Amino acid sequence: MFYIKPNPTTVYHVAYAPAIEKAYLFHWGCNLKCRGCLCNKEINCMALEENLDVVLRDPRLPKPQNPSQYLDLDEVITTLRKVAVKEVLFEGQEASIDPAYGAITEALKAEFGCYITLNTNGVKLPDLSHTDEVVMSLKAVTPELYRYYTLHSNDRVLRNFVEVYRLGKKLRAESVFIPGLIDLEETEKIAGFIAGVDSKIPYRIDAYFESGAENPWRRATPEEMAQAVTVAKKHLANVTCTQQTAAKLEKKDLMYEVIRLY
Repeated sequence: MFYIKPNPTTVYHVAYAPAIEKAYLFHWGCNLKCRGCLCNKEINCMALEENLDVVLRDPRLPKPQNPSQYLDLDEVITTLRKVAVKEVLFEGQEASIDPAYGAITEALKAEFGCYITLNTNGVKLPDLSHTDEVVMSLKAVTPELYRYYTLHSNDRVLRNFVEVYRLGKKLRAESVFIPGLIDLEETEKIAGFIAGVDSKIPYRIDAYFESGAENPWRRATPEEMAQAVTVAKKHLANVTCTQQTAAKLEKKDLMYEVIRLY
């Protein structure tokens, strides 16, 4: 192999969807402090059978423990050799700050020739030479709101969104709809910003669910999510939303099974 062992990464969890031959690499560590971060509730893949109750878990429960073990690059590749791999999604806390990001993507391309997608908050752009697609989370575009929610400026995020587009990478945007915080007005502002780059960029709006013991915000309703899509479509051609509406999610409700590889 062209890479040298050991080559540490921040990968602490690997999930896999056999039906679509897609692997999910979860990275630890983040450069934001989002008040409603999912990791307040769960740090492993939400689609695993044991985690289908995440949305309804009491946000006042203790936070999950931090990972105690991480894979090096050779172990990531060895783990994925056990299955067929057509696509790999980098996610978790923030994959872009893994010092080994470029090396991992290069190794995955060489070994599997797979399609690589990066989920990122956009604060830092890693080496994207071997990345096919970037999904950037735009928490908010209003500077004061973004700083309140993340404790960080969004100047670099907005610049990096434009930079990824200029690089010619396939680009998608997403945000979380939080009633009383990141609401209809801010959602439309986010859509307007995206449209200023290209109105054909796909935009997905995720429904907030309670995460973080101190947060006062409630879950978004189906009606609110429909309204959010409507206001975003004033500016963009491709807008979707996600929301768990079932009182209790079961394995049969998933589009495809996801299993743990590590």
